[in-house]
Amino acid sequence: MKLFLIQLGEMVPAQVDVARMLKKNHEIQYWVRMENHFAVYREEFEGTFFQDYLDAIQGIPARGIDLYKYEPWSAHDIAAYGDIESEYMTMADKLHPHWSVNQRKDLYFDLLRYWGGILDEFKPDCIVILGVPHHEYDFVLYKIAKRRGIRTIILENTFRGGRYVLYEDYTVGSEKFLIGNGARETTLEQLSPEMRAYFERVSLGENPAPPYVQAFHERRTTINAIRRWNHAIVRFIKDRSLFERAILKVLKMMKPSLKDEHHANEKAPNFDNSYAYFPLHYQPEFTTSPAGGLYVDQMHAIKTIAAALPEGWELYVKEHPGQLAVHGGNFTPARYSGFYSAIVAIPHVRLVPLETNTYKLIDRARTTATIAGTAGWESILRGKTALVLGYPWYLQAPGVLRVSSVPECRNAFEKITGGFVPRQSDILSYLDRVDQASLYGDLLYIKTDTPQYAQDMYTAIEEMLAS
Repeated sequence: MKLFLIQLGEMVPAQVDVARMLKKNHEIQYWVRMENHFAVYREEFEGTFFQDYLDAIQGIPARGIDLYKYEPWSAHDIAAYGDIESEYMTMADKLHPHWSVNQRKDLYFDLLRYWGGILDEFKPDCIVILGVPHHEYDFVLYKIAKRRGIRTIILENTFRGGRYVLYEDYTVGSEKFLIGNGARETTLEQLSPEMRAYFERVSLGENPAPPYVQAFHERRTTINAIRRWNHAIVRFIKDRSLFERAILKVLKMMKPSLKDEHHANEKAPNFDNSYAYFPLHYQPEFTTSPAGGLYVDQMHAIKTIAAALPEGWELYVKEHPGQLAVHGGNFTPARYSGFYSAIVAIPHVRLVPLETNTYKLIDRARTTATIAGTAGWESILRGKTALVLGYPWYLQAPGVLRVSSVPECRNAFEKITGGFVPRQSDILSYLDRVDQASLYGDLLYIKTDTPQYAQDMYTAIEEMLAS
C-alpha cells in the first residue's frame, strides 16, 4: 500500500522504527514530522518526500514539490467545503491569532490547492496521523481525504496513563470500545490491577487530577515562576530589551485584564441548588478544534445548554485553570474582552470562582456538560452522566448523552431528572473493554518508549490496513 505518515516519529524515536517496519511491505510516499527533536536519515527512506512540520503549518511545500503546478480551486469546489472553512478559521487562532480574515483565507485556499493536488498526484491508499488532526494543514488534508474516500488511521491518547487507541474517524472513535462488542459483565475484582487502581483513584479521590494537570501545577509553583523570571531577565538584558519590556509591563498592569474581568463577574456556587456543570476548555486546543465541531464556540455551547435547563436549574461555568496562567491574563481570540460578562448575561448561568474544586462541582451537579473534555469522563467514573457536544475518545462510554441542539439537551435533562445514571457494572465493563482494546504507551512522551512499543504499534497499524 501507498502510505502518508503525518507527525509520526516526532518526539518518540521508536515511532521511526514503526516507519522502518512499515516500509518493508508498503511504500511511504510522504512524511510530515517535526525535525527539531531528533533527526531521521532520509537515505533510509529513499523515494519518500519529507516535509518539516514548521513548513507544513506555514503552507511551504515539501522539498522537490512546486505548489504552483497545482491549480487553485474553483469557487464551486471551495464552496463545497464551506463547513471546513468555518472550522479552519477558528483553528487559525492558535498559530495566527493576529492574522486578518483575508490572510487566513489565503493560506486556507493554498492548503486546499496543495493537499488536493498532492492527493491527486500520489493517490495514497491510507494516511496515518498521530493525534486528532488539529493543525491547519493536517485538518485540511484529513477532510479532503475523507471526502475523497481515502482511508485514514488516527492514533490518539486516551486517559493520560500511557494508553492509546487507533481508529479511522475522530467523530466516531473506536468501535472496539463498545461494551456490547464482546465485552463481559465486569466486577471491580475482575478488572486488571492497573484499571482497578485507576478507577478507584478517579471515582473516589477528592482531587484525582490527571498527571498532565498535576505537572502543569508543579510547573506553576512560586519557585519555578522565579526561575522563569530570572531566565527571562537575563535574556532581556542580553538583547537590551529589558527597559522597554518593563515599561510595557507597567502599562499592561494599568489596563483591565482578563483576570480582572473574571473576578468582576464570578459568583460563588450554591451547592444546594440543582445545576449542570460546564467546565470551559482551554483554547486553542484539539478538544474544541476540531473535536468540538461547531461547538468550538463555547459561548454557543453554553447558550444551547442554558436554553434547555429544567425549571429551577442553573448552569455553573468554571474557567480552565491553564487559560489565564498560560496567556498571562491577556485577552485572546478565544477569551475576548467581554467574554465573561457575556456568559453571566445568559439567564440562569453562573461563573464560579477559579479556585472552586472541580470534583466537588462534579459530585454535587446533576450532570456535567462538556464538548470533549476530561471532565465528562471523570463525571462518568464518579457515577454521573455527561452531556457531550463534541467527539471525545470516550464517546461510546455508558452515561454519555450526546447532544447537539436545544431539543436534544431537553431530552437529556428529562432522562436525568427521571433518575438515569450509568450503572457501575456498565462503567466497569467499559473500562475492561478499554483495557483489552487499547495499547500501552504514550504517543507524545519519550519516557514511554519501551522495547515492545514499536512492535505493538506496527502490528496494530498493519491489522487496520488489512481489515
